[in-house]
Amino acid sequence: MKRIKLNKFFSFVRSYFLSGLAIFIPFIITIYLIVEITTWLNTFVNFTPARFIKFPDFVDPYISDFLIFLLAAIFFVLFITLIGLATKNLLGKLLLNAGEKTISKIPLANTIFSTMKQVSKIIFSDGPKNQKAVMVEYPRKGSYTIGFATQDIKNDKLTKIPVFIPTSPNPTSGFLIFLEKDQIKELDISPDDAFRLIVSGGLSINEEENIKKYQF
Repeated sequence: MKRIKLNKFFSFVRSYFLSGLAIFIPFIITIYLIVEITTWLNTFVNFTPARFIKFPDFVDPYISDFLIFLLAAIFFVLFITLIGLATKNLLGKLLLNAGEKTISKIPLANTIFSTMKQVSKIIFSDGPKNQKAVMVEYPRKGSYTIGFATQDIKNDKLTKIPVFIPTSPNPTSGFLIFLEKDQIKELDISPDDAFRLIVSGGLSINEEENIKKYQF
């Protein structure tokens, strides 16, 4: 009897511990990322014109530090935007290709760069062909996996479609497979929802979504 009660107690603690962990971990990761980004931006201040700005003495030092940090963040956004803009013209494309060729000649760095480039394209690209969440029968018959079609499925010139399959819960690594079009099932979910599903290990699906979107 005591053993049964003890098992129930441990089962009770385990259940609520896992529930608490599921709530606690996202908060910790979010706070950690905010702290890391804030620290990085504070370092970035030293490389922007914001560090040369001088406020009057009557301005509280905390306020002036915050304003400088805010300006640095704005400079950072503008800097990244200009990089994206530069890659749209001929000179920018030439410089980008030169940089990629240089990295491709460096062992290990080329593997990391190519993987991160692929993932970044899937996450940030505006083009629908790089943003389509799909479900494929992989790695064996009867087993299905969520991936991302990196080319337009409706493109008649392609006989096989490349599909990037991220690993869970770390979507920065994965597999690239080529499949026939009839082997690919397009999902009625956004890439963001698909990534949340992968990172959460399926916990982000509720019962209604599971019936409507993941059964075929």
